[in-house]
Amino acid sequence: MSGAPLASVLSALLLGLATAGCGTGDPPAASEPGFALRAVVVPSRAAAEAAAPRASETAPEPADPEALEAVLGGLAGPDARLHRLALADARALGDAAVAPLAAILRDPAQVPARRAAAAHALAGLGTERALSSLLGALESEHEAWLRAQCAWRISTLQIDAAVPRLVLRLKYEADDMTVVWIAESLSTLGHLAGLDGLRVVRDTSGDEAARASAGERLAAIAAEHGFESGDELYAAWYAGDPTGRIRVPQPSPALLREAWDWIARLGEWDLRRVDDARFVLVRLEGWVVPLLAQSLHESDVYTRVHAAQVLERRGARARAAAPELVAALADARLGPQAALALGAIGDRAAAPPLEALLVGAPDLERRVAAARALGRAGTSTSIEPLRAASGAGQPLDLRQAAAAALVGLDQGDAQAGFLLECLLSPAADAGSAEHALGAWIAGRARDGAQPWAGLCARWRALDPAAGSVPDATEVAHRRAERAALAREALAHARR
Repeated sequence: MSGAPLASVLSALLLGLATAGCGTGDPPAASEPGFALRAVVVPSRAAAEAAAPRASETAPEPADPEALEAVLGGLAGPDARLHRLALADARALGDAAVAPLAAILRDPAQVPARRAAAAHALAGLGTERALSSLLGALESEHEAWLRAQCAWRISTLQIDAAVPRLVLRLKYEADDMTVVWIAESLSTLGHLAGLDGLRVVRDTSGDEAARASAGERLAAIAAEHGFESGDELYAAWYAGDPTGRIRVPQPSPALLREAWDWIARLGEWDLRRVDDARFVLVRLEGWVVPLLAQSLHESDVYTRVHAAQVLERRGARARAAAPELVAALADARLGPQAALALGAIGDRAAAPPLEALLVGAPDLERRVAAARALGRAGTSTSIEPLRAASGAGQPLDLRQAAAAALVGLDQGDAQAGFLLECLLSPAADAGSAEHALGAWIAGRARDGAQPWAGLCARWRALDPAAGSVPDATEVAHRRAERAALAREALAHARR
């Protein structure tokens, strides 16, 4: 189905919805037509491992201690020629040197220079087993300088199988200089997932040296890709590189193997491991999108729903998966999440099937998801079905989702009164109503005209401080003040 034109997918979807009926009762059985399920992850993972076999789990006998000491001695001084000779000797030892070098690296009783030399030697080995030792130290050692040292040395290995674990480390790393070196390693491997971390360190770090280093690396990475600034490069990457200027290498078989390992985690019961997998897969480059699109057909429901969540969080960077997501609208369990992913992608070509889902889905959950998606992916043809869905006779969840979507389509004036009711009603989703009202006021303020620009500024002034978690009393106070602002805005809209 991958790559099928949206028109043909839409025809199949419309046929499926027409035969399924239009009620809002129990979800239909898995036999609902239009979307085939099968085992995807297990055979794909096995094929990837066959193409890139892992290193044997049985470690070789440790290298001769005297030969190892000669390597460390050559790396301990400043002489670059001795470094080259020592690294050549290390490569000759091969994986037999990994275990003893890793033991030195992680031994706090060793002097820092000797531990740093061990990291240098491990990188010089150039093997996946050596890489795994460096990654393990990066992930678990308490000393920040040692984690930074490992991240730096990984950048010299040129083994792209390191990318997923480097990306995950960005989620947990607390040391700013280590974040800079992780981003450097990712960039060296042709991956830009570290850009966000560099921007955060540049803008917020209390370490002046880290701020400077992050800014320098951002500028250098941007120049490598032909952009004037790191912020410009980040904006293009985040938007899915619409101009095709960003150069991304093809993944090696080993990296494809690792990607399937992370996709397999989406079906696990351990929610932290699932969340880690989502974090990694959201940030990998565009070559992972076809793998995730295939995984939408996985017979395990958790895997396919979590794969759709990853595509949603990728936003425009998941555009290539749109045809499969349209087809997935026909799946009762996957359809709601597929609709939300299409909305996040913002592909206007998905509007017709989303409109068909809004009108004809046999279950309320898919209709609500379709309404939400149309707020971002809808067109002028979406307005009438959304107005019908926002009518007084419809379920509250659907009415509110449709009203918020109409705000996204510049039809907010007629919906603001109902959304204000939702903001104040304990039966409605007050958070969603607050967001929609803010979007309505911001939309009216785009041209800077008064009083809308002033109302928008006052609304934004009530935003919680960055990093804060308001308590229930603070939330109630903010919403009461914003309700007053919304009433004021309504009065102006009706004049």
